[in-house]
Amino acid sequence: MSMNLLDHLQPAIADTRLPRERARQMPGEFYTSEAIAALERERIFLAGWQLAAHVDEVAKPGDYRCLQIAGQPFIVSRDAQGAVHAFMNMCLHRGVPVAQGSGNATEFSCPYHAWLYEIDGRVSATPWMGRCEIDMKGERLRPLRTALWRGWIFVSFDAAVAPFEAFIAPYEEELWWFRTDQSRLARREVLSVGCNWKLLVENLIDIYHVPVLHGPSFGGFLKSDRNALEFKLLERGGWSYSQKSRPHSTGGRQMFPTLPWLEDRASDTSMKAGLYPNLNLSLRYDSLRMWQILPTSVGTSELHMYSLFAPSAFDDPAFESKYDEYQRFILGAIANEDGPMVVKLQTAMASPFYVPGPMAHLEGAVHHLMNHYLDVVTA
Repeated sequence: MSMNLLDHLQPAIADTRLPRERARQMPGEFYTSEAIAALERERIFLAGWQLAAHVDEVAKPGDYRCLQIAGQPFIVSRDAQGAVHAFMNMCLHRGVPVAQGSGNATEFSCPYHAWLYEIDGRVSATPWMGRCEIDMKGERLRPLRTALWRGWIFVSFDAAVAPFEAFIAPYEEELWWFRTDQSRLARREVLSVGCNWKLLVENLIDIYHVPVLHGPSFGGFLKSDRNALEFKLLERGGWSYSQKSRPHSTGGRQMFPTLPWLEDRASDTSMKAGLYPNLNLSLRYDSLRMWQILPTSVGTSELHMYSLFAPSAFDDPAFESKYDEYQRFILGAIANEDGPMVVKLQTAMASPFYVPGPMAHLEGAVHHLMNHYLDVVTA
């Protein structure tokens, strides 16, 4: 099916498949086609492992959070014993969502016919069903595969998905610095952007644009020689690199305590990495971030930013005001600098006159990710 769908794109795909020095960007249709977006839902978002939440977002027994990936609603919750669960937010009777938003509860009640569910998704009551011969005892809201990793909750809609350990194995050694299990989450910030999700993923990897587009904000923070910057390309579209850069804040000053495992390193330590398909990990001397990009339609996306700090940062009475300044600085740069630019990229992708341009050395990780993406959607 996919090859017939993509037959007319094969010459352009072949150009992207070339070695980076001779390669071109992907054809615009990959960012605008509803048919290709349907392939992505099937082969990427509903087939592999996806980030759902941080454990701090469901910290206490009874905490829950309603989420959605690729249009599929689900719930992440923590039961009385402290175990984390994930299951579809669809009543077993007619599929109506049994919860909304986030909060703390002892049970979920379907607003249509009042079926009740325990916090772990088990059926507890099916009112006025006494004449039905189908026994619902022991049934539960459709569970998702779950995995906990460094304080993150991952889920998969695919019951036959390969173990999470196999998914994360190529990254474990490279991510020695991403010690989010030794950090605390401040908040998750969500930004809606008018472009295809892949343009946002590529933008977060793209070092080429930073000194140009981000001149008003953090464009001058990078101390490394861009010509010498090298990406470590990992399995299945993953990548990582290190650089020298100041903390992300107004003027590049340090606002929070040094991350404990960096105390013997220089204050310009900076690391970045990417996990296929849509996660971007970042470290500065005083902070960690996880970026997640989710499609909301073929031409719109959500950018989720998780910010984490050393536990001691939260002891500062001024932490909240410092964090507000921090997130305004970062999200301001994204909203005011990246945001309008990726919308312009989306417009270009839809033009019949758009011709994919050549790849720069600083787009090495973008090229690597594009090729793994093509492996998946054209298989």
